[in-house]
Amino acid sequence: MSTDLVDVRDVRIGIARGNGAPLVVVDRASFQVHAGEMLGLIGESGSGKTMLCRALIGTLARRGAMVLEGTIRLGETDLVAADEATWRRVRGRRVGYVPQSALAGLNPVMTIGEQLAEAIAQRDGARRAALPDAMRALLDTVAIRRPETVLKQYPGQLSGGMRQRIMIACAIAPGPEVIVADEPTTGLDVTVQAGIMALLRDIRARLGTAIILVSHDLALVDAWCDHVVVMHAGACVESAPVGRIATPLHPYTAALNRSRIELAAPGSELVTIAGQPPAVGDWPAGCRFAGRCDIVRPDCRLGEHPALRDIGGHATACLHAELMA
Repeated sequence: MSTDLVDVRDVRIGIARGNGAPLVVVDRASFQVHAGEMLGLIGESGSGKTMLCRALIGTLARRGAMVLEGTIRLGETDLVAADEATWRRVRGRRVGYVPQSALAGLNPVMTIGEQLAEAIAQRDGARRAALPDAMRALLDTVAIRRPETVLKQYPGQLSGGMRQRIMIACAIAPGPEVIVADEPTTGLDVTVQAGIMALLRDIRARLGTAIILVSHDLALVDAWCDHVVVMHAGACVESAPVGRIATPLHPYTAALNRSRIELAAPGSELVTIAGQPPAVGDWPAGCRFAGRCDIVRPDCRLGEHPALRDIGGHATACLHAELMA
């Protein structure tokens, strides 16, 4: 039995279609998260990151999607086989969620205090008399000043950074074991982004909460995470400790590294990844990055998409990782 807090293995996710055959949007997804670890899940739009998030919080069915194969475990709990009663004990309690948009995550017609109270109510043993102190403690944890004023305000009266901090407060209120943060800095300026990431780091250190940080920004993940999992075209193609991802063993990760904006010389032309990712679910045979790869070989285009293989604690789905040295 795995000792990992979160264990995702060989997961395939599909969306139901009228013709009966589901559209596969995630295929060959595998990763593990340890207690207290911050794992970065990175890849281009359409790579399957958000669908994996939905699988981790049990909301796939709301999008007509389902896990077709594989296992997802939270400790001893099998989340693939979980019924709604099990999800009520997991979602929001053991697994917190911070969505991409704080505007979408908060109810615009409820005060901040009302929304925090709902979040705290998910905590076992929460007492109404203790709510004021609990809400103030949460706001202090996410570094929000003037709690008495903020608790009476509505989301529209707060800045984007403040709203995101409230979302994080709601996520940590029940004391979850893991938080899924789906691009939590989207739409925020650089200074506010840094503040949100520092807040997540401090919460992890203070509460021992594991964090799955979903992003398309490799620089952000590189700066804040312990471990990185790279996704491309529905599959996990590389997995390594953050310090080793600078010397990648998959051409897609290398291409992401080269295209980082902060590495471009002032006034120079930005480096981009050649070509376009394959259409979701319409993947070619063999490696799905083969059409954009500069070390492609004939066998790369044959058979199924390569599975992750371990090379000294650094996993890659590239058949010719030795050429990356």
